[in-house]
Amino acid sequence: MKITISEAKPYEESIYPGLRFELEISYKRYQEAMIGMEGWLLSDDQKIIAELKEISTNGKFYDIAATGSRFDAQFKEDVCKVTVFALLDRRALSHIESRRMDNRKGDVELILRLTLKSINNKALLLHLFPVKAEKLGIKPISIRTSEGDREGEIMVTAYDHKFSASYTNQWVLSGKEGPYFLSIKKEDLQPGITIPSSDWIHDFAPKLELGEYFIIEIPRGKETIEKAWNHIEEAEECFRNWDTKGAYAHCREAGTLLNETIKGKFKNNPTIKKWNKTIGRFESLASLDLHTEDIKKENPEGEIKVGKSDTEHILIVTKALIKYAEELLQEGG
Repeated sequence: MKITISEAKPYEESIYPGLRFELEISYKRYQEAMIGMEGWLLSDDQKIIAELKEISTNGKFYDIAATGSRFDAQFKEDVCKVTVFALLDRRALSHIESRRMDNRKGDVELILRLTLKSINNKALLLHLFPVKAEKLGIKPISIRTSEGDREGEIMVTAYDHKFSASYTNQWVLSGKEGPYFLSIKKEDLQPGITIPSSDWIHDFAPKLELGEYFIIEIPRGKETIEKAWNHIEEAEECFRNWDTKGAYAHCREAGTLLNETIKGKFKNNPTIKKWNKTIGRFESLASLDLHTEDIKKENPEGEIKVGKSDTEHILIVTKALIKYAEELLQEGG
């Protein structure tokens, strides 16, 4: 059996957040039939994040047939469609988001570790043909049945790859390579799936209670200030590890580097006047995580916390600042 994931989408039939996967399982009709499935949902770093459950669908029955008759031509490849789902707790969702942040494109990479159980045919048909007794030089045979005496026939065997029984009860079985008619087979499969960042943000995140995303596209340009972008990468790594102070520190370092570069380039040029206003506002914002004591002096009610939203804000602003500085440098020649 082979398995492919035709579609992934949020599972909306539960009060818990979850994912559902539409699977297509290829099998040989009449030769084998799936009788069970179990498995786990894994992140791309091979960590188990949820158990997979099969959703019973239309209750379709699958026949298993013996080989060795004209019906062998119907033993063809077919596809069985199955739906499985996984319920996700907060820890699982957090791990998925963490791995997505590490992905170069922001995509979600998942693996379905599945064990399929199927029943497989090992039965062969014995090709029997009725022959009148007189053809063998034997007197006709009379058989007493519930409906009276009837003339009996002698059954003989002969190989016929297109065998078809004369009577409905003439399908006599023989085990293949011994007295074995059926076998139960287990297969371990690990199909992977990629959920693009745009789909995850727009279609999955709101239904998984991850909140709405505010997306800003900031082209990196020619990266004329490579060290500043390096600080951004370090800041994002800190953010993934919930190190807000580290993220703010790298953003401030990026701002300091930009300020030195712009001032060294433009001296007393009018451009520097625009830059001073911009960098002034940035420095005030970037010092938030260091100067919470200044906020406390204003006697606010409640605890002062620098959290996820604050850090996301400074990351976005720092990226925009780098892009702005790059454009100023390019305009200045």
